[in-house]
Amino acid sequence: MISEEYDLDRFIEGIKDLTYHEVLTFTLKEGYASDDVLVHKKRDGASEEEIQRVSVYNKALHDIIFLLQVGQRPDLVSDRERDNYNKFRQVAQNLVDKGELLPKILDFFDD
Repeated sequence: MISEEYDLDRFIEGIKDLTYHEVLTFTLKEGYASDDVLVHKKRDGASEEEIQRVSVYNKALHDIIFLLQVGQRPDLVSDRERDNYNKFRQVAQNLVDKGELLPKILDFFDD
């Protein structure tokens, strides 16, 4: 995993300058890894706080994967989900600047 601490800012820092293919690949791998961690933490009786931290991280990864694969904004039901999702704007902006995504993708983020 890129972020062993489930730190979204650290993950974004690690992928922000990559190509589209690399961003998608790393985010998918991180999402799968966090899925596994979440299952194991629940099974092993981790604290609710730790499970929640991994869950929030996992949801943010799945939200950006949805945008990159489907080309639509995911459903964001809480302010926290919206804030985490919008952190990926800098990744999208870098991909637009490289010509790997159309500028229209930026419309799916809050300003």
